[in-house]
Amino acid sequence: MNASGAFQAYKKAQVQTADQGTLIIMCYDGAINFLKQAREAIVSQNMGKQNEMLTKAQNVLWELASSLNFEAGEIAYNLDSLYNYMIRRLVDAQYRSSVAMVDEVLGHLQEMKKSWQTIIHKKTL
Repeated sequence: MNASGAFQAYKKAQVQTADQGTLIIMCYDGAINFLKQAREAIVSQNMGKQNEMLTKAQNVLWELASSLNFEAGEIAYNLDSLYNYMIRRLVDAQYRSSVAMVDEVLGHLQEMKKSWQTIIHKKTL
């Protein structure tokens, strides 16, 4: 197995053994990474990379939205609204090549990631 194959196997095992909170943080990390790359692509006027990275970030947000448990109550509905808002902002950012819109969503995701990390940390205490 080459290094790339070993890394992919490691990532797959990491996802398969992670708890729900860790998976959510991994999704946020992925979306944040995609948005940072999209931001760089917008600045360098690389439309192909911009569209690819913004689409990947949108897909992560769609995945987060589709995995919500609405039986959990109001928090799930609030998260759904927020995820959908961020998706719309990224669609607009893609259309307008807007760094400001990407930065807005990036800020939301970074704050949400911190919140989830706090929740997970409190659970492990």
